[in-house]
Amino acid sequence: MPIPVCFPTRLLVILAVFAWSGISRAESIAWQLPERLLENPPLAGQPFRTRFLGWDIDFPGYDRRTINAWTLGATVNFPAPSGRPAEPLAALYLWRRPDRDRLFYGDIALVYNHLFYAQRWRENSPLEWVTTFENYTIPRLKQAELIEGRDDTDTELEWGYVRPGIGIGYRIPVAPFHVDNMAALDLIVEPGLLYFGRHAKSDRFVKPRDTFELRTRAQLRWDALTRNFLNLVDRGYAFGADGLWGHRTNWDDWGVNKAKKGRDHYYLGSAYALVATPLPFASGRHRLIASVNAGIGHHLDRFNRSVTQRLGGGINPVGQEFHTTGYPILPGAAYLEFFPDHYVIGYGEYRLAATFFTFFHVYGGGAYLNPRKVKHGQVRRENTVLPFIGARISTGLPGHLLLVVDYAHNFGLKRRGTGYGNQVTVWLSGMF
Repeated sequence: MPIPVCFPTRLLVILAVFAWSGISRAESIAWQLPERLLENPPLAGQPFRTRFLGWDIDFPGYDRRTINAWTLGATVNFPAPSGRPAEPLAALYLWRRPDRDRLFYGDIALVYNHLFYAQRWRENSPLEWVTTFENYTIPRLKQAELIEGRDDTDTELEWGYVRPGIGIGYRIPVAPFHVDNMAALDLIVEPGLLYFGRHAKSDRFVKPRDTFELRTRAQLRWDALTRNFLNLVDRGYAFGADGLWGHRTNWDDWGVNKAKKGRDHYYLGSAYALVATPLPFASGRHRLIASVNAGIGHHLDRFNRSVTQRLGGGINPVGQEFHTTGYPILPGAAYLEFFPDHYVIGYGEYRLAATFFTFFHVYGGGAYLNPRKVKHGQVRRENTVLPFIGARISTGLPGHLLLVVDYAHNFGLKRRGTGYGNQVTVWLSGMF
């Protein structure tokens, strides 16, 4: 799952993998009619050969045990929240699953990196050692929370973290037994450093203290999805959950006049489920996809939430990779626009195969969360419903490329006096 390298930007961007070989006359790959490909798209990594607009197309497939990929793109918000008319995207994605004894994946974007490695204790054992690493280190850039689309200058400051992790896990393959179909339960201890730099220009502002932070995480992942050759989900289901407890050793009240309460311990939990199926009583060109994400926490602030507790817009993973299926996306919102104490997001999508390599998506849903709002001159949290609709096109291009263009409209956002928000996302990805 690639992550953008520039800020402000969505840190949790998902990379679909597509490899297009071009025009060929190879005879070693089985021939398939375009009409058959529309009804039964090949699975990710499988080779095929067909004819389109008079040209013979040869897709040799690729080894899904080893993937190197990149993504570039941007999101445009309108009306734009403070300072965020556009948010760039750029990242590398690495995946290694050479056998059942080892697993590695990494999202690499320099200022944000997330790495995971698991190694079995012994051959054919479901038990494994787990090591992780995550950093959020954006130099010389003050960041503020958004309140109704405007920067809260009273909370503006530089901050970041570095978190290695080590733990134990239990991992088994599950049906339909492709390389990314597995169930895993991990318990990980994450000792880390939470640090702070320049802050708001106010003599009354008290900066948070740099602190050692110890987090204990339990995470469950079950992936029984099949994915087509564009890496879009085809059918099946996935679900998972995260529980996290954290403690800071050096934490006090902070902010203007120490208005922000210092909580040295916190905890949060989240869960997700996703299902994809062909449309009943219709041809194989049609798919229905539905998902739900939910989370809740206690003593939370923007510095201690995990990726499953930060809400923003951008590209929706919709099950494209094993480790990103559970990331919550709020269509139409800006990157990291909300840091709620609790949320539920329901998402439904209809997908049509227009050609064997081009798909149209129409989606909608809603979110329930408690963002910070201004009421009678005071800032407080208020439970809010944010409905959304959107459309997307995903298409393969020659040269090992995938192009995605997405538009989302959110009916519940407050932006520059309006009661709505729009977002257009364009991104290009490829393998190397």
